[in-house]
Amino acid sequence: MSKACPTRQVSQVSQVSAVSCCNLILWYNPYMAPKKQSETSNRSNKIRFVLVEADISDGNLSELTQAITSALRPSAAPVRQITRTVTPALPPAPNGAQDTEEEELDEVVVEEPADGDLADDSKPAPKKTFKAPEYLPELVAGEKGKAFKEFAAEKAPSSKKKKYLVATYWLKEHGDSPTVNANKIYTCFKTAGWSTGFNDWNQTFHNLVHSEHLRKAGSGEFAINPLGEDAVTKGID
Repeated sequence: MSKACPTRQVSQVSQVSAVSCCNLILWYNPYMAPKKQSETSNRSNKIRFVLVEADISDGNLSELTQAITSALRPSAAPVRQITRTVTPALPPAPNGAQDTEEEELDEVVVEEPADGDLADDSKPAPKKTFKAPEYLPELVAGEKGKAFKEFAAEKAPSSKKKKYLVATYWLKEHGDSPTVNANKIYTCFKTAGWSTGFNDWNQTFHNLVHSEHLRKAGSGEFAINPLGEDAVTKGID
């Protein structure tokens, strides 16, 4: 009676083991361990049952086993971090007051000005007072007054500045007055019948000095420049 070859018997055992391993593999999830008594009975259990049937040679058995093990190994699920904003609890209301869900807004108090302050703010700025000019009858007495009226009518100035220049030019050339002031201009306006409905008789002097038609000749006194003379005789502004 012949004896079986030991090497062949080992090979047959390996095939049987391989077939048994490949035919039925029950993967056990370690996270699904038997529940503790403290856990509720409503917890869900997850079981994965895999059936694999393969006809392979002995040399590929280890590779198949490694592939199956890798496939059945549970993969780590991505963990999503959830940030919660915790609102600190408000302290209990004093004196037994009821808590409210909405926060009370700080009261803004607007201070009203006192009666004295309001009066100061609403008080209009003081008006600037001007000295009224004086009429000088001797400046245009006799034939001088008539001559100036005719000269003024001939030139017929249309603006206040031109009227100042006409009066200043005539007083220099025919009125024996090389300089003028507010009183002399006022007298000429009254004589020519021009409107005198304004109070500041010096501002026009300063405007004509700025435009170089007149120049200052002393305190409150002004004299005509060549540019002002051309404005009267030739109508050049």
